[in-house]
Amino acid sequence: MAIKAGIGFRKDFAEDFLSGSVLKPGFVELAPENWMNIGGFWKKKLNELAEKYPITSHGLSLSIGSPEELDMDFLKRIKHFLKEYNVEIYSEHLSFSKMDNAHLYDLLPIPFREDAVKHVAQRIKQVQDYLGRQIAIENVSYYTPVAAEMSEAVFISEIVNRADCNLLLDVNNVYVNAFNHNYNAKAFISALPLDKVAYIHMAG
Repeated sequence: MAIKAGIGFRKDFAEDFLSGSVLKPGFVELAPENWMNIGGFWKKKLNELAEKYPITSHGLSLSIGSPEELDMDFLKRIKHFLKEYNVEIYSEHLSFSKMDNAHLYDLLPIPFREDAVKHVAQRIKQVQDYLGRQIAIENVSYYTPVAAEMSEAVFISEIVNRADCNLLLDVNNVYVNAFNHNYNAKAFISALPLDKVAYIHMAG
């Protein structure tokens, strides 16, 4: 398998990126929420991007750890977007960001607990069944664990294995957590199901 390096696509440098030749990534990553249901100028730019590069989507709003039901209207729009642009990988954060329609605009940690493992794994299965594909979940940074019963590495591994999903390994988040919570970053990564890694975030 060829190793490809990608870049996060943003509107503030879209024109220079699409018209220039300095950067030639193997794929581009974008947040689908920022590009779904648009038209006009930016729709044309997205179409131009899709003609030139494979697209990977890194979501912001699935809130896989929320206690409420999944937002099926949102998932319907995601499914259409993934199909329209032949998106290779759809990833999301292993966190929650909304409850009772209150959007918190932050990625809050899920407790490292058995009941949370069961809850999140089941929700991931639901998402994958609906989308007809595996998704990848990303390890997130956090300020403090909440009522933890297990280590973060075990928590992530259990969810990935039970849900039969992939992992988006964010190396920068590992570094931040290792520093803040005083653990060995290399040992942490080694404890993860690395055969399930779909791709890696290095920074940003």
